[in-house]
Amino acid sequence: MKNYKLHISDGFKDIYGTEMLIKKELENRVLNVFNSYGYELIKTPGLEYMDVYTLGKGQKPELYTLINRQGEVLSLRSDMTSSVARFVSTNKKLKAGVKKYCYSADTYRYPRLYQGKNHQFLQAGVELIGDDSIEADITTIYLASTVLKKCNINNFTINLGSSLFLKTLFDDFKFSDEIQKNIIEAIEHKDYVLLSQYLNSNVDREKAEFITELMMRGGKLKYIDKQMNVLKDTKAYDVLKYLKNIYLTLNELGVDNIIFDFSIFSYQEYYTGIIFKIYIDSVTKEVVYGGRCDKLFKEYGEDTPNVGFGMDLDLITDYVYKNDLIDVKTKKYLSYQKEFFTKALLNNEELRKDNIIVSHVNNLDNFDMALNYAKDHKFDYIVLYNENGYELKEVK
Repeated sequence: MKNYKLHISDGFKDIYGTEMLIKKELENRVLNVFNSYGYELIKTPGLEYMDVYTLGKGQKPELYTLINRQGEVLSLRSDMTSSVARFVSTNKKLKAGVKKYCYSADTYRYPRLYQGKNHQFLQAGVELIGDDSIEADITTIYLASTVLKKCNINNFTINLGSSLFLKTLFDDFKFSDEIQKNIIEAIEHKDYVLLSQYLNSNVDREKAEFITELMMRGGKLKYIDKQMNVLKDTKAYDVLKYLKNIYLTLNELGVDNIIFDFSIFSYQEYYTGIIFKIYIDSVTKEVVYGGRCDKLFKEYGEDTPNVGFGMDLDLITDYVYKNDLIDVKTKKYLSYQKEFFTKALLNNEELRKDNIIVSHVNNLDNFDMALNYAKDHKFDYIVLYNENGYELKEVK
């Protein structure tokens, strides 16, 4: 029988030591950047009514739910955007106009397929509310790029698409609702074999090949120009033109690691315009995900546009830690002598003023014990106190 006192649930993990210090350092850097862009820090409850995350559509399989003593169904926070939307829509004290919020909070989700994925992750992000301009879209992507660089990450790629593109393309191609539904389902499951088979069986060859190529390939300026050439005088052309303008402006701002990617047509009911995901080299899952979701706030009673993004700080921490991109180490001293206990505690405070970690351990009886302890716990020096002061012994 499993001893639950000695185990943690699948999808959760402990973090400590240097990795945890890096995680806190990254969190502080990210929030400082958000704040410098005028975003106000917000904290919402870790538990909300389930309807906040489902909008009354019934329980989603990814939600962690529980029932309180009043018999009400609650859910652990599964994403921050919904919580912020609930906050803005119900808080009558807020002034009219553009609102900018940032956050960092643990979120909880059952993945569709477990496959070793985390159920809990630290999500940081921003919500720009009340601005439906192209400039707002550009600024949001630019901020995501800036904040990753602040985390010492430079080898990333921004995949840019739009939920509007396929919708307008389907209208231009006069696809039935049934055909659209089946195409979207195949795309969301990344099942391009099924997509190709379905398209070849249900739409004409030219359109089937065009959509298949869109899903299988991405590219930069030549790629988007090619698609615009094919789609002249269509609604889809206008969407591509909008994306191209974003691309060109970001290039002027020094952000040139962008590729157009129309396979990221996920959450079609959630996003209403641009969608972007950011990938780091050698990390298979996106570390940043965002876009425009203008209809979301309307569901909560506040009809206002919104664009934002979320960052998986756990994934980012893991990458930064493994690649040694941030040095959080300071000098680490050990003191232990009982005969100089009071003196050690007072003088250790002086050492800490120089950003040195000083740990006093009481149950070490002699220098050899202290030396072994210092080696095991990676101390740099042992502080040896005497009547006249102290001396430092390097740990080798």
